[in-house]
Amino acid sequence: MYIDENPGYGPIGSGLQFADCPWGYACVWEGLHVIGNPPTEHRYYHYGAYSFVAEYGDHVVWNHQTGGAKVMLCLGYNGTNCLVVLRAGQAFHGSLTPFNSIKLTA
Repeated sequence: MYIDENPGYGPIGSGLQFADCPWGYACVWEGLHVIGNPPTEHRYYHYGAYSFVAEYGDHVVWNHQTGGAKVMLCLGYNGTNCLVVLRAGQAFHGSLTPFNSIKLTA
C-alpha cells in the first residue's frame, strides 16, 4: 500500500487527467495502477459513508475533491474505524480487502 501525493496530472501514478473522475469526486479503479482512461469502478460525490460490497484485491482510490475534503478508508461498515485518510489530491494504491467502507468528509 502507498499514498500517491500528486496523481492528478498523468495516469494515476504518472500524470493524465481522467475524464471519468471529474473534480469534486472520489473515484475507485480496480488494479494498482490506472493506465489509459479506463472507466471508474465507483464514483462518490456527496459527503457521507458508503459500504463496500465484495471489494477485494488491489485498487486505486483517488480523492479528486478540492479544499479540505478528505476520503477515508474504513475497516468497519458505515464509515467506522477509519485507518487511511486521503487529503484532496491524494491517491491510495493497495488492497481494499481489509476495508468495508469509504467515507467522504469536509
